[in-house]
Amino acid sequence: MGRVEIGVAAAFAYEVAREFDVLRTKRGLTHAALLEKLTISRNYYYKRLRGELPLNLNDVAELAAALGTTPGAVLGRAERSIRKSGRALTDVSGALDTDVDGLPMAALDRPGFEAQQESEQHDS
Repeated sequence: MGRVEIGVAAAFAYEVAREFDVLRTKRGLTHAALLEKLTISRNYYYKRLRGELPLNLNDVAELAAALGTTPGAVLGRAERSIRKSGRALTDVSGALDTDVDGLPMAALDRPGFEAQQESEQHDS
């Protein structure tokens, strides 16, 4: 079986990104403030946060360190959340928040996010 191109984040990868966003909010950090602590680009970060692409293990380790937690803690919470919802870890449709195509919607796609972004850009 050959290697396939990485596509949209599956339920588990999406949930991991969501867990990091929840932690970011709990820590009182804006997206811009978190990005200052990371070596990844803004575009790279947002594509993963939206579920367009999955985070890799290097991303998970870097985000965990920046947010003062461990990769295992975040991965464990994400797995428990997926299992509790009854979805498969590899499911790419049927996420709790989905668009018209059934693909996951992250914080960036939700109402009010653009206003938050504009506010953060003015604060920088």
